[in-house]
Amino acid sequence: MAQERETRAGDGPETLTVAAADFLSARPLLAGLEAAPALRLRLEPAAALAGLLRRGEVDAALVPAIDYFRLAADPAERARRGRGAGPGEPVRSAPTRFVALPVGAVGSSGTAGAVRLFGYAEKDRLRRVVLDPEGVTAGALARLIIARRFGVTPHFVVAGESGPAAARPPDAELLVGDRALAAERPAALWTSDLGEEWHRFTHLPFVYAFWAARADGPLDRLVPLLEAARDRGLQARETLADEAAPRLGIPAPVARRHLLREVRYGFGRREREGLMFFYRMAAEDGLAPEGARLRFPRPGGAA
Repeated sequence: MAQERETRAGDGPETLTVAAADFLSARPLLAGLEAAPALRLRLEPAAALAGLLRRGEVDAALVPAIDYFRLAADPAERARRGRGAGPGEPVRSAPTRFVALPVGAVGSSGTAGAVRLFGYAEKDRLRRVVLDPEGVTAGALARLIIARRFGVTPHFVVAGESGPAAARPPDAELLVGDRALAAERPAALWTSDLGEEWHRFTHLPFVYAFWAARADGPLDRLVPLLEAARDRGLQARETLADEAAPRLGIPAPVARRHLLREVRYGFGRREREGLMFFYRMAAEDGLAPEGARLRFPRPGGAA
């Protein structure tokens, strides 16, 4: 499990708390938040972010896209299907509304670089696929691509899970984030970049994560802070890449290419179109609850 870390600045009664996963791809959206006054930045595993937001432990989180829809599903549908609550948490009859913040996203429009599927059997003969536990949205994307592009329905298991099949070598493995950027798998018969697969399939961008908040939260304070961080980060991508490369064990040109060319940080009309297309497919395949809406704050801060 990834180590949890926390950075604090200006603790006090008015301090805001935001959370994100510590991936290189997310760094341009977090630039300067460590030192922002009256703000606490928590760096947590991607799979934990939606739960933090649901429980009100943070004011905003850079949540995996699939988890936003689990948060945002209509109450009746969540109650009917039992989806959206974390392990051990009851399904709420009237859950808090959550909104997407139009201040940037982590996405791709073609090659993603950090979402890679390594295959050890032919694509039409996949029987067992191991998913990266940090790839919350990428895991759902892998299931859709394998079923709809490769035409097979293998057994999926999350890396680290125990069970009778755990010791068997996989026919394919999904790596995401910094591990994917640094990975070398010489035994693989093929490597598939899932961002590229998605773009070939749909001709749309893909959104992996975006800022979300509780609709009744301090949106008027959050939005300017996150916009400023994004603007700083986009200007500093080359520096961020060069600083991170030695820590990640990857060549600096690979890190630069990832931040400057592969990751897209816009959250405009086309990105939202791709996001909703992904959501509809995921809901059809039972990977997300039906009835969710992509909501943004209205002028004045209401959802």
